[in-house]
Amino acid sequence: MRNGKYSDFAHVGRDTLAGRFLRRFWQPIFLSRELKAGHPVRLQQFGEHFTLYRGESGAAYLVEDRCPHRQTALSLGWVEGEDIRCFYHGWLFDGTGQCLQQPAEKASFAAKVRCAAYPVREYLGLVFAYLGEGKPPEFPRFPELEEAEGTPVANKHFVPCNYFQRIENDLDETHIHFVHRVSTEGYGLDEIPEISVRETAYGILREGTRSGRGANATRTAHWIMPNVNLIDLPPSPDTPYWTIYVAWRVPIDDETMHTFSVVMKRTAPGTVVEPVRKPIDPDPLQLTRDILAGKLRVQDLDPAYRGLFVVQDNVALAGQGAIVDRSKERLGQSDKGIILLRKLWSRELRALAENRPLKSWRRPQEKLPLIINARGELVGG
Repeated sequence: MRNGKYSDFAHVGRDTLAGRFLRRFWQPIFLSRELKAGHPVRLQQFGEHFTLYRGESGAAYLVEDRCPHRQTALSLGWVEGEDIRCFYHGWLFDGTGQCLQQPAEKASFAAKVRCAAYPVREYLGLVFAYLGEGKPPEFPRFPELEEAEGTPVANKHFVPCNYFQRIENDLDETHIHFVHRVSTEGYGLDEIPEISVRETAYGILREGTRSGRGANATRTAHWIMPNVNLIDLPPSPDTPYWTIYVAWRVPIDDETMHTFSVVMKRTAPGTVVEPVRKPIDPDPLQLTRDILAGKLRVQDLDPAYRGLFVVQDNVALAGQGAIVDRSKERLGQSDKGIILLRKLWSRELRALAENRPLKSWRRPQEKLPLIINARGELVGG
């Protein structure tokens, strides 16, 4: 295998190195609040389709997309108790994938048939699944959110480019002074930071050092292998205060992705916050497409528009192309995080290709340091 293969982070099919690597970790696949009991859904992750459903007990189950009988999508069928019945010929499968009934076949045949099924967990308003082989790793928890004051709100949004471009953006703090300048200038974050990064037991620690005057605080971000960003975000049109934010950058296919995120909604004593964010109007994806098509400019958007940050990032990332040609880049010293990110991924993909042990990536059980940990006024009611 050529060395270039170890730098192919973009392609995520089950037989690719990056796809195999990502599948070794728990990944969010759906919003819990959108998964209704008795209503199976068809979803796409990593270029594959799956059927997700919630049984009468409230438990969620994930099975392969198609019935092993005649390959009709299982999402078209019926949920019966904790099981799912195929729409085409009525074959019934439980949440482990075992076939239980085949109405037109001999009773002994069902025991010989299974469909693929995957471990599922629900946490912080998201449905997670383990799509890899063998026993899943320990499920990662986030005490930064569990122990914070406020209400965790889970969301997702579509990003029209390859997932790795979005991951690289997480290691690039300097972009906020340009992509998001209308917002950063508004609250006084105007010093371009000195970037430092280092490998940790969980991924990468990124620090952006500033003077500390006014809003120009030194910011700490934790990038958690393979595709998770933990950071505290400055004010935005959607959230007018600093807040804890965790985001997973999950491929739909090679050229599109979802960001699944959980943000802490700050609340005053006695205030109840519904863990659902109202739809953003106009749609950020449509605005992104209009801007990329030359029908509109980012600079024309209202600085108070709730979807501003999403549109700004989408435009910058999709403006690189659906899959960026990294051979044409000229990286500088401010790109230290991106350089280290690629180094770590290449190292892991090479070990995977050569059947050598990979690093056991683990975050600590205690909270990781953020600005919010040290400056309580950022999270008060």
